[in-house]
Amino acid sequence: MPRSRPWSRTNRLIIEAAARLGVVAEPLTETETEFFLRLTHCGRSVIISKTRSPFLSQVSQTLSNNKRISRELLGAQGLPVPPDHLVDDDPRSESGAAAFLARHGLVTVKPNWGNRAAGLTVRVEDAATLARAITRAQANDLDEEALIEPYLPGTNLRIAVIGGRALAAAEIRRPWLRGDGRTSAVAMVTELNRDARRADWRAPRLVTLDQIEATGGLAEHLSVYGRGLHEPLPEGFCLEIVSEEIEVIDRTDEVDPGWCSLAARACGLLGVDVGGVDLRGPIECFRDPPGTGPDAWRHSALLEINVLPALHLHALPTKGRARPVFEAFVAYCMSLPGAPGPAGVVHGGRLLPA
Repeated sequence: MPRSRPWSRTNRLIIEAAARLGVVAEPLTETETEFFLRLTHCGRSVIISKTRSPFLSQVSQTLSNNKRISRELLGAQGLPVPPDHLVDDDPRSESGAAAFLARHGLVTVKPNWGNRAAGLTVRVEDAATLARAITRAQANDLDEEALIEPYLPGTNLRIAVIGGRALAAAEIRRPWLRGDGRTSAVAMVTELNRDARRADWRAPRLVTLDQIEATGGLAEHLSVYGRGLHEPLPEGFCLEIVSEEIEVIDRTDEVDPGWCSLAARACGLLGVDVGGVDLRGPIECFRDPPGTGPDAWRHSALLEINVLPALHLHALPTKGRARPVFEAFVAYCMSLPGAPGPAGVVHGGRLLPA
């Protein structure tokens, strides 16, 4: 079926990986959509939705998307999830939010049903900013709920789990806006977008980074702190652009096997067969085994599991070795010989070699 526009980066990577495996990947119908592909091999056919497999249940997807409930379940099994506070339609939950801020000093606020950092505000340290951050999170949430958690220093680590096996790990570094009293946020974003590794989603290329949109989510994020896009950001003001990347560094061979087992176990507990496990902490912590005990999250924590994992982060890192996660994904979906599967979990407790 001919298309009038090119495939997205993710679907291009799926189609190319499928071809290398002798699998046919084609549009599902004549209606152009990025959400579905049909995979066919030796007379067998399955339908996938981007990086969602044909085996993911609606229950597991919904459970993982609810950060509060999924964390409660994972924490009950001893996994290092941070404490949190849910703000919902109960008036008492707002007073609890203030107490949570007082207890932790610096917090992050996000929608309980958030996606791709929409409505996420980081490094909140005062009551007025907290109130605005909660309002923003609720406006972006399915049930108008906001989740508050301690702000954790360090970096983001993403572990890709496919068919119950941890296959790749990448450190995700976010760009920052740092005020100097002269330069606006728009000017800073314009400078970041000069990076030749960034591609426009309207003209997708097989590169890791995307152009940063100054409007929309970034403008909302700034407004929570009482700042605008076009005004100079004052000296000392810093804002992490939480929805974008500035570097994606392959760490597959550096991560301690315990974190790999933990990521695979977390996915298994929620019934997620293909997931991106988000961890946060100093990168050095992930070279050691996970901590144990009720305060283990203070050093490095499991934040959430994404059921639509950005596998391109592992296939197209800005630094380090590319990992064949799309081949593994296609092989798993088609149940090809040697593919990851529920029986495998993590072989020997270690990340599998590419």
